[in-house]
Amino acid sequence: MKRGREFPSVTSGQLHSMSPIPSPTLSAPSPRVNEGMSQGTPACPSSCASTSASKRGRGRTRGVSLEKSLGSGSGSAKLSVYIPEGECGGVSSTAAILSTKIGMLVRGLIPISVNKWVDVPTEVKEYIMDRVLDHFDLDYTRHEDVRMVVETMMTARRTHRNRMHAYFKKFPSKEAALLKPHPDTTEEQWKELCDLFTSEAFMKRSEQNKKNRSKLTVNHAAGSRSFQRACMKNQESGNINPAELYKKNYTNKDGIWTSEGAREIYERMDAFQRKCDLEGKTYTEIEVYSEILGKKSGYVRGLGRAVKPLPSSTLTTQSSDLQHQLAKARDEIEAMRAAREKDLQEFAKKQAEMEATLRDHREEQRVEQERIRLEQEERMKREQERMRIEHEERMQGTRAHAKGARARQKYRRNWSSEMEKKMSDMSKRLFSQFGGSKR
Repeated sequence: MKRGREFPSVTSGQLHSMSPIPSPTLSAPSPRVNEGMSQGTPACPSSCASTSASKRGRGRTRGVSLEKSLGSGSGSAKLSVYIPEGECGGVSSTAAILSTKIGMLVRGLIPISVNKWVDVPTEVKEYIMDRVLDHFDLDYTRHEDVRMVVETMMTARRTHRNRMHAYFKKFPSKEAALLKPHPDTTEEQWKELCDLFTSEAFMKRSEQNKKNRSKLTVNHAAGSRSFQRACMKNQESGNINPAELYKKNYTNKDGIWTSEGAREIYERMDAFQRKCDLEGKTYTEIEVYSEILGKKSGYVRGLGRAVKPLPSSTLTTQSSDLQHQLAKARDEIEAMRAAREKDLQEFAKKQAEMEATLRDHREEQRVEQERIRLEQEERMKREQERMRIEHEERMQGTRAHAKGARARQKYRRNWSSEMEKKMSDMSKRLFSQFGGSKR
């Protein structure tokens, strides 16, 4: 991280002593500002006093998102903010955290009664820029980084004062407003603000700004997100068309245009892009928006103040370079297409060879499987025949055994009968012999 230059070593208590601007006393700092100025930022005199009992609402930012982001990191790692070349607005998610941090510093260090930015002492501006480096990895040798921080400081100071003015306008008169100071200011600060809001120069400028705002025919619907972050989010979804970017920023969530004028501008942008595509011309967001919305000194209409217009000579040079790059890209694409066609042909040839080899392999597998199947069937038939013969032999043996058993039973019966008969005859003979002699 590069700081670019060493800022003077200034403490928060010394800032207002160096400044000719009236500053709040150090005895009544705002507790909420001091809360938000933690995380390594020195305590500073605040332009806000403690809040009195009032209707509950969204309180002042206390830097919770910064604390969470730093807490999720490793050690004392700082947050990185990506700022594209030539722009002064961050497109990373940490850009919003950076804006919040700068707003807290501005509200705590710059008295809101200061009417013009040029009246803010250089020491105060440099001190705030130095404090930003406590938590963010910025390079102050890079013009884009310095410009973003400075313009964010200006916007934060202007936004805070506008909120005070909106509160002041709720009262019918200056006297009524003085009776009820804003909850975030002391009575002395509120009196200075009331004097500023009722001054002739401020009222004249306020009336002119009101007339200028009434002339607006379109209102964007991107909320607080910068156009650069919206563009980056669009690129992530694949839509980088300038006209589609305009449509995204000027339609609500339901796709309804914020105004008829915005829809007409989108149609003109889309027609311009189609014409460029047909003619083979390239274009950028700046070129499309400048062509359709016109040029404005200092910023590009439709893209916010963070995108700065390029000089006409630069645009001409860039257009010529883009045409050359386009022609080169077309040649490269044509060469890539030819190489791709050749690769596809070779791939198709190899695929056909592989398919033929696969068919042959499958046929060999089929023949082998058929041979194995026939062998298995033949083996099963032989096994079945063997088992049938063995079964018949066992059955024949069983029948022979049964037949022999029956024969043996018959023989035993016959032999028994024969023996009984012989015994009976023998008994009769003995009886006849011995019995007859006794008589």
